[in-house]
Amino acid sequence: MRVTHIFHSGFLVELPHTLLLFDYWQGELPPLAPDKPLFVFVSHRHHDHYAPAIWQLPHPAVHYVLDSAVPAPAGKSVLSVEPCRRYDWQGLTIETLRSTDEGCAFLVQAEGVHIYHAGDLNWWHWEGEPEADNAWHDKAFHAELDHIRGRRFDLAFVPLDPRQEANAWWGFADFLDACPCAHVFPMHYGADKAAALAYLQQPRLTPWLPVIHTEDCWCGTTAAT
Repeated sequence: MRVTHIFHSGFLVELPHTLLLFDYWQGELPPLAPDKPLFVFVSHRHHDHYAPAIWQLPHPAVHYVLDSAVPAPAGKSVLSVEPCRRYDWQGLTIETLRSTDEGCAFLVQAEGVHIYHAGDLNWWHWEGEPEADNAWHDKAFHAELDHIRGRRFDLAFVPLDPRQEANAWWGFADFLDACPCAHVFPMHYGADKAAALAYLQQPRLTPWLPVIHTEDCWCGTTAAT
């Protein structure tokens, strides 16, 4: 399988028979093989995870998996999803978690590949915010993480947002401690890639460096143990 980071939290996963596009809103798409169905995932309606341009993607067979708050035009192949549910649809198995911001995170099984895309599910601890707000985010994030603790993923797309300053890597590290992964891609850093990747120098992340990718790549499909 090939993984292409488009921008921010947008990724294209190319499997032998399937294309999966997550949280695309801007950036140049690679060529989309017309003989493979294209599944477009939208975790929530924030402008940096969704753009109406997805409804005009140049592909003959597009299916959409949308957080229920995202509006869809008539006549499209759409699965509207709620948090904390499981769906078997169009040959995919899709599970959702509740975001700590808006919408949901996706757990997807396609062609035997297990994929996690966090959307905006993260430990959002912000300096200067009320202590009660930060405590809520801590509790809510770890409650969702407990639902999948011990699950193994071939691919994981996880926020590492430098706007959180010294706290940016906490949720990233806790996810890796909870869920063994074969391939992990940091995301949600916009154009500030260098600042995001600087957090990978944290000693707690050292054991995971062999599976963390900072560029597009071809990936194997056997999850870590």
